[in-house]
Amino acid sequence: MKRNMLAIVILAATLINISLSAVLLFTVVPKAKRTDALIEKIVAAVELETESGIGKDYGTVAPENQEEIVLFKDKVINLKSDNDKSGFAQVSVTLTLNKKHDDYAKLQPLIASKEEKIVAAVRNVLKDYTAVDVSESTDEINAKTLERVVEIFQSTCIIEVTVNAFAVEQ
Repeated sequence: MKRNMLAIVILAATLINISLSAVLLFTVVPKAKRTDALIEKIVAAVELETESGIGKDYGTVAPENQEEIVLFKDKVINLKSDNDKSGFAQVSVTLTLNKKHDDYAKLQPLIASKEEKIVAAVRNVLKDYTAVDVSESTDEINAKTLERVVEIFQSTCIIEVTVNAFAVEQ
């Protein structure tokens, strides 16, 4: 009789275990999958923002994998007026490309044809600066110009834009 009672207790414990496992399988797992999918979407959105290229550390691109292209030299661009004094800047722009980037082969030949758009991007950035501001804000100007150029080409192959501006007030 004791053996039968023990067998019945083991059978009951096994049935309870199976039923609780089924409840776990059909209630908790789908919710966990939905939570996992939500987390994956959030991670994907964050990765998209970091893949934009803006704010990344490009110091990891080796110098032998960089190509500098001088777009134009000594282009005159009007600046923001300051105290009834108009100003202009004599500007030279150099782009630095990552030769190991996937887009390099298709992007490099396009740069010369997009020169006017790049000039317009530089003008749009510099129009907010006075002659005094241009000399003090070179890093900010370079960063804003890089953002605009990356938007033009839709590629992070361009790792740096150097805007050399000699500003003069009249």
